[in-house]
Amino acid sequence: MKDEFASRIDEIMMRIDSGDRLGFYECERFIELIPAFTEKHSTPDTRRFLEYLGSPDCKMKIIHVAGTNGKGSVCNYLSEILRQTGFSVGMFTSPHLIKLTERFCINGKPIEDNIFCEIFAGLMLRIREYDKKEYFPTYFEFLFFMAMMLYDKYTVDYLVLETGLGGRLDATNSVHKPMLDVITEIGMDHMQYLGNTISEIAAEKAGIIRENTPLVFLNKRDVSTEVIEKRATELGSKIYRVEPSYAFDIKPEPDDAGNICIDFSYESKYDKYCGLRIQTVAKFQTENAAIAIMSARALMDMGVPITEEDIRFGLRKAKWGGRMELVLPGIYVDGAHNVDGMEAFLDSVREIPCQGHRYLLFGAVSDKQYHLMIRQILEENLFDRVFISVLETSRTVSEAQLKAAIESETARLEREVNTKFVYYGSVRDALMDILTERGVGDVVFAAGSLYLVGQVRESLGIMPGN
Repeated sequence: MKDEFASRIDEIMMRIDSGDRLGFYECERFIELIPAFTEKHSTPDTRRFLEYLGSPDCKMKIIHVAGTNGKGSVCNYLSEILRQTGFSVGMFTSPHLIKLTERFCINGKPIEDNIFCEIFAGLMLRIREYDKKEYFPTYFEFLFFMAMMLYDKYTVDYLVLETGLGGRLDATNSVHKPMLDVITEIGMDHMQYLGNTISEIAAEKAGIIRENTPLVFLNKRDVSTEVIEKRATELGSKIYRVEPSYAFDIKPEPDDAGNICIDFSYESKYDKYCGLRIQTVAKFQTENAAIAIMSARALMDMGVPITEEDIRFGLRKAKWGGRMELVLPGIYVDGAHNVDGMEAFLDSVREIPCQGHRYLLFGAVSDKQYHLMIRQILEENLFDRVFISVLETSRTVSEAQLKAAIESETARLEREVNTKFVYYGSVRDALMDILTERGVGDVVFAAGSLYLVGQVRESLGIMPGN
């Protein structure tokens, strides 16, 4: 462990030992230092430390969710369904949009700063006590262990646990026995870690499947379905396959306040529901809602007393920030950060009425397929002007890289590109110019990264949950 990080640990521990109360932002600053000084541990290493914490997961009813796209939405829909049933529900998700506390929810609300700091200090003490020289968790492992300690102390009836990056080697896969495994859409993302083909990525995601544990998954691509079902069959897991066609009669409708929602029906071999509603303009979210409905069916088969009304009202009440979210009149933000997500975003853009110009604010991080996302934007030709911004993160794509990608992808097209591109060094500056130029009837969109979504919301003064 590098001297600089060790010195910071000593400083934090002295504060804790002296009884000082740590503030949220100093805890956050320490956590943000972690990636520079630690390396990922094996699943057995992670499980050993989890067992040192007393195996808190063994006392929890855990629903484990993996996939490429839609994980957070499925977690949110299912959590709301369980809450409607009368249960208390914890939800651990990633990433956060603005504040780390968003990752740790109890009954739909991020935990308070003082609880975050309390759990942080408790985990630091346990790491010091752990008899393994130079052991320190990675960034995501640290947050995962915080979640385990949090939901052990502040108990919930169910914990909906989202994987971070993959599945098989994910820190969350160190839990001993989830009651249900869920896999959402499989697509091309994080190829440097998970593989370069859909089947390789599916195999990593399928690593969460446990022996004799029911599995719900989306049958979106034959090649991923083959991998997932093969693994589930080998492990004796009951399979609940969700077909995209289970959600049908999909149409946008205004609610009582005039906001556009999506109404749809659902039918599988288990259940049939008519007149369901979700609070979004994005039709693609019906697939995630269908996964949540099927997950509810799997839980019902295990004896959980979920009713049709719980499903109906749970879906209707669920809100999930940053996924085709209307943050202000005429301003939508979406966390599309890979090719599949961008395709779904662009499909949604077509559906949204626009009486004037369409503007797009775009930013991306360097480990994503930003070249291909730019290609999709150019090919669809939906926007009159695209505002390109560098993001406030060390992972951002630089302005020079973005310019080079746009020039390269423009040259590929066999037609003239009329879209005007404008470049900015910050999301705030880009957003201020957009709001200044925006006229009556114009619609503004922001997409390309969840970092971008968070920075847009923060620039507008809109905190999560608002």
